[in-house]
Amino acid sequence: MQDNCVTQKDIKDYQERGFIQYPNFFNTSEMDRLRTVIDEAIASNRDRIVGAEGGGRSSKEYEQVFNQMINLWSDFPVAKEFTFSKRLANTGRRLAQAKHVHLYHDHAMVKPGGQESRKTNWHQDAPYWPMDPVGSFSAWIAVDNVTIDNGCLHFVPKSHKFGRLEPIELGTEHDSIVTKMQDRGFDVAEPEAVEMEAGGVTFHHGCNFHFAGPNRTDQPRHAFAIIYIPNDVTYTGTKHDPSNLIGKELKPGDLWEHPKHPILSKE
Repeated sequence: MQDNCVTQKDIKDYQERGFIQYPNFFNTSEMDRLRTVIDEAIASNRDRIVGAEGGGRSSKEYEQVFNQMINLWSDFPVAKEFTFSKRLANTGRRLAQAKHVHLYHDHAMVKPGGQESRKTNWHQDAPYWPMDPVGSFSAWIAVDNVTIDNGCLHFVPKSHKFGRLEPIELGTEHDSIVTKMQDRGFDVAEPEAVEMEAGGVTFHHGCNFHFAGPNRTDQPRHAFAIIYIPNDVTYTGTKHDPSNLIGKELKPGDLWEHPKHPILSKE
């Protein structure tokens, strides 16, 4: 995919539907390198969140949903190549129509295969992010081929228009933002499964409803995501702090001007 391929139709689709897919954004050899780094991080027993209490690991049930490691860019140079990818950040900034975008954090997500794997409940990302207004978004890279069988993402078109709702317990069975909204009488669109070959990328708005099923194969499913913060978004001072950095230097109402949250793309 070329750096200048974002069309006006892409922007309209992303703004209207809350997500968009770009197949073959990265090539196979690039994904081989990224997969190797993620596996090295797992093999070295790297903390989920470096510097956090207990390494940031909360429960066995959560690890069955996915083994997640945050800010790989800080200690794995190959991971940093993808986290700081100008092509990826430029694409996201154009879709979001932002003047510039900061890095929030990256995260590697490995959904284990077999009976230990569990689904990722229907949720939004924005309720977990200490940001206002909404508008931040994620790029989700399929490091492996992703299918319904091994836990690809599903998105609900236009669901970002509901705005930021309550957080969902991701490690608890049956909690679902889709079910909650349906029970409240809202018309929730039919979800779309997004299967991709390795190297494909989706971008989704932080308020989009999304879900990943269990991995029913015998192989782990690797993904790598980067969260971007548009220029007008401020830090709210809420407690959730997956980067293990904010809250020490940033104050409520501050823009995300911080060395650990650099600008990755600007006009």
